[in-house]
Amino acid sequence: MIDASQLEAFASKVEAARADLKPYMGKTLEEVGEEFLTIIQGNIESLGNVDTGKLLASFTKGGAGNIWNLDLGGLTLQIGTNVEYAKWVDRGHRQTPGRFVPGVFDGGKFRYVPGAKTGMVLKASFVKGSFYFSRSADTLRRMLPEMASKSLEQFFRRYFP
Repeated sequence: MIDASQLEAFASKVEAARADLKPYMGKTLEEVGEEFLTIIQGNIESLGNVDTGKLLASFTKGGAGNIWNLDLGGLTLQIGTNVEYAKWVDRGHRQTPGRFVPGVFDGGKFRYVPGAKTGMVLKASFVKGSFYFSRSADTLRRMLPEMASKSLEQFFRRYFP
């Protein structure tokens, strides 16, 4: 014999879980975005792409001027920066040999200073990219299945202990 009250209680839990799933996954995606920002910042630091810290501090989720979208199997994170040179640091860029760049050398590093009378003359025609963004995306893709599994497990434990 089937106890209809248990079936009704189960149906109520299923309905509550259905209503909560989309907001919960939105929150999970926000957490994934925060983790991705941490990964990007770690890669920028470990690859030596830090000078003034402007690039490092500029990354946000969904902000104006973001330059990257990361597709995670139908879920999209818009992560990026409004710092124009971010894509050049990431992908590499051409430069004009012989061009004078104003600035100063400080502790063995060159610091761009617009209008300075001192500076350097460019020699290389191409500066290699560090590919910090694609490295970060690869790291997140490797981490994502476990993150999603833990998140869904927590979600379902709420409704079906």
